[in-house]
Amino acid sequence: MKKTIIIILNWNGADDTIACLNSILALQGNFHVLVVDNGSADDSVERIGVWMDAHKDSVSCELLPLDRNYGFAMGNNKGIAYARKYNPDYYLLLNNDTEVTPDFLAKLVAFSQCHPEYRVLTPKIHYFSDKTKIWNCGGKLSLGFRKYYYAGQTDADVKEKEYLPIGFVTGCALFFSPELLDSEGRLLTERFFFGEEDFEFSMRMNAQGIKMACLLSSVIYHKVGGATNKNMLPGKTYIYYLNRFINVRQHYGNLFYTVWSLLYRPYIMRTLIKSGCPKCFVTRFIKQLYADAKLKEYVTADDFTSALNSGWGRIPKERKKRIMILSDSSSDHTKRWVKAIAESGYDVALFSLNNKDYDYYRNLENVKLYFYDIFGKIKAQRKNGHFEKISYLKPIFNLRRHINEFKPDILHAHYATSYGMLGVLSGFHPLIISLWGSDAYLFPKVSFIHRSLFKFNLLKADKILSTSCCMAREVAQYTKKDITVTPFGVDVDKFKPISQTTDKDVITIGTVKTLSYIYGIDTLIDAFAIVVDRCRGMNLRLNIAGDGPELENLKAQTERLSLTDKVNFLGRIPNDSVPEFLSQLDVYAALSRSDSESFGVAVVEAMSCAVPVVVADADGFKEVVPDGVAGYVVPKNNAQAAADRMMEIISDKELADKMGEAGRKHVIENYTFSSSVEIMKGVYNLLS
Repeated sequence: MKKTIIIILNWNGADDTIACLNSILALQGNFHVLVVDNGSADDSVERIGVWMDAHKDSVSCELLPLDRNYGFAMGNNKGIAYARKYNPDYYLLLNNDTEVTPDFLAKLVAFSQCHPEYRVLTPKIHYFSDKTKIWNCGGKLSLGFRKYYYAGQTDADVKEKEYLPIGFVTGCALFFSPELLDSEGRLLTERFFFGEEDFEFSMRMNAQGIKMACLLSSVIYHKVGGATNKNMLPGKTYIYYLNRFINVRQHYGNLFYTVWSLLYRPYIMRTLIKSGCPKCFVTRFIKQLYADAKLKEYVTADDFTSALNSGWGRIPKERKKRIMILSDSSSDHTKRWVKAIAESGYDVALFSLNNKDYDYYRNLENVKLYFYDIFGKIKAQRKNGHFEKISYLKPIFNLRRHINEFKPDILHAHYATSYGMLGVLSGFHPLIISLWGSDAYLFPKVSFIHRSLFKFNLLKADKILSTSCCMAREVAQYTKKDITVTPFGVDVDKFKPISQTTDKDVITIGTVKTLSYIYGIDTLIDAFAIVVDRCRGMNLRLNIAGDGPELENLKAQTERLSLTDKVNFLGRIPNDSVPEFLSQLDVYAALSRSDSESFGVAVVEAMSCAVPVVVADADGFKEVVPDGVAGYVVPKNNAQAAADRMMEIISDKELADKMGEAGRKHVIENYTFSSSVEIMKGVYNLLS
């Protein structure tokens, strides 16, 4: 009986490989399975070895571990060279993410014996996810393009009864005779580390007049792209096209390639945009692709790795990516973003219309500073005019000069109005605009002009980011572009429960917020007064951290309510002191009457410190606080409702502890700052 060597290439894919081997247990015929492990970095070798030991009496198989990843073609060639010692009648290259039917191999062998003129065969390949649909029955090549036969159709659509002559065969399941090997036992070109080996193989077979066919009664199922789909964009797209271009140039000649590549350009432009390549990088991407395809003869492992680690802009690896951030230097959020992005390996430049906290940024590595005191001058001369923010645009020429000097790969404006407009007027792309809150909720509703300006800025942005899902929904009425949510996030190692040092008999309610009317500090004081009146046996305190224009009015309110000995106005506290402040609280309250609360950072920080919270029903608070789990959500401007919920928490320690634990768990699972930074880095990598 004719013997077939089945070669299965594995790379960090033990689950798929073992599933494939399990399907082979029922396979009919005379065969030996060789699993070639292509330098897996996981536990594939151990797991596959265990499987083989357990089934050694059921199937003839062995494992060939390679010392590193040699790519698809060379990995398979090494397996073929090793298997030549068995002197097989046939070889079968089989993807590890396939599962087979029991008689598929026997049918291929029988057909080959009856039709020896067909020296390359493939089975009919169905989708594993929908076994009624065909992935392909081979295909044909025409002028540098390939077409699959019966792709996406069903068996009922297939006209041929036994077999189909083909001009293209996929490497997913490749059955062939040993005489096709070269003198060193190689079948596939090793010019390409990954991809297009089957394209080159098929062109070579066609040029040599070797017949190929798909045997329609032989069936397998393919988990299409299971091993590599995670790396589809942008690196794999680049490698895919680079391989194709080199193939066409080498097999059709330079004259044909020149004409073909010109005709191919519009097609690839449309395909790139559909694949997710930002429009601002399409031309740049194609220029790099065409230059490399003209010069390169091989696509190496280094080329492959470099491409997968690069974004659409194909920035050389030896140069750090450069991010220019336009944002207010005095904001704690700006400080955290700049520090985190710089520590992530980027060169960062901060352009600020505020000249505060220069010393903080100066001590950070990889950060360049461009500060202007525009905010201070506006505040000193504030007239509350509609066109006051035009002053923000004065340094536009300075910004353009700094862009030319710093040469950023990305311009990132935090705030869609002032900094967003500066970013738009700079003319630089790619431009990211991050929405923070009032720029999305309030600014567009001031007037038609404000709304038009807001929509214009979003139109010119290459990517729009929002700190919350609710704000993304709000902004969706002004743009059709996709909006990525990048929460501010919390450092859960910094904001964590701290043992209380204050009197255990004192029950403390508190908040951290700017003392403005819109933030409902007066509602909190009214609610606290109700709690004091109804819980006379408790030693209660209200600690208010923050400063703002309502300070004197709020102090007067506490005097009217006879609460001066129970309410402490602590002023603005340093960010480093906030975790300790929060950990001393029994309840954190945020009763803002604003609809522009887009996220609620202080609320998330309090939950991270395992403090139960009571918040107003602003969209941003409702998004981050699971009502009844980590605290309570109450109606805005309703001191009685807030007081009722506060009393529930402070009168039931078991409930308070349970809510505190649930809140911290919720933050760890959804709002860590490290995960927010990873999202931001993903956006940068996509655009650069």
